Amino acid sequence: MSVRKRVVLLTRPGSARERTEAGIIAAGAEVAAVLDPGAASEGDVRNAAPDVVLVILDPAVEQALHKFDAVLGDPALDIMFEDADVAARREGWEAARWARHLGAKLYGHHDVLPRAKGAPPAAAPQSRASEEESRFRDEMEALQAQVAAMPELPRGNPRAAAATAGAVVIAAGIGGPDAVRQLLAGLPAGFPHPILLRQRIEGGHYDKLVRQMQRATQLPVVLAQPGDPVANTAVHVIPDGVDVHAAPAGLQFAACAGQPTFAALAAANSALLLLSGADPALVDRALALAMAGGIAVGQSDENCFDPAASNALVARGGEAISLANLPLKLLARWPA
Repeated sequence: MSVRKRVVLLTRPGSARERTEAGIIAAGAEVAAVLDPGAASEGDVRNAAPDVVLVILDPAVEQALHKFDAVLGDPALDIMFEDADVAARREGWEAARWARHLGAKLYGHHDVLPRAKGAPPAAAPQSRASEEESRFRDEMEALQAQVAAMPELPRGNPRAAAATAGAVVIAAGIGGPDAVRQLLAGLPAGFPHPILLRQRIEGGHYDKLVRQMQRATQLPVVLAQPGDPVANTAVHVIPDGVDVHAAPAGLQFAACAGQPTFAALAAANSALLLLSGADPALVDRALALAMAGGIAVGQSDENCFDPAASNALVARGGEAISLANLPLKLLARWPA
């Protein structure tokens, strides 16, 4: 890395700030400025000439972010968000792992494995046929292990059944909002299954996404917050740092580090739809879910801006269908 990335940190004082600063330095980047959003301005951010703006979110910071809308929406800048509570607890092995992943994200590489100080990155694997076969066997064994670990859908015990309930997960990213709007518009107001929307957006303005999607669907659209229950007949927009887990009273949202994995969902009663720009890291989860009786479908190539995840799903035995048919597939499993 010949040029170090310059990172402006928008955060309040405290352990979350200190540990994030240390992680930025460990990732090989430069802390260009540390600014308190309550006192700083857009000009302060731009004067630091950042490549990246990293926001550590807490209630006070969220209230002050409106001043930085122009910065957070600037396509020339990389915008990242961290949860203050998660950042404050990050130490030891977890802190080192986060720094490695931050470095990979900042510099566009995939070398996130720990190695001895001064050691070069691991050599890239060759694409010989025998190695591909070995990798395929390893992937299948890993998927089978995931399926075996998934909770079964219990019978005859309503409380236990609620704790392992399912949902429809819609994953999307670049080029995804239009696809999501079309999909949601095709579902009636009485669609009986919870919908979890993981739409990655720049700037993290998920409250705006809620308003946009509400105009497209008859279903109520809400922003998922840690501690909230997962409700039927609703669309839950999943922001960064939030996942779903099984609680005694049913599915519930909880804070998480990194991206949600939706591992708590009962596979046989769930669906995972990979639309334009979906994270390819979800392909393994989708295949495991399908093997356990759930629905795993990608968006077909036509009018799909970024079909990487969908193509990866198809390449490994999954299916991709048109946007027009996605609502029909869901309604066939969960009639309104």
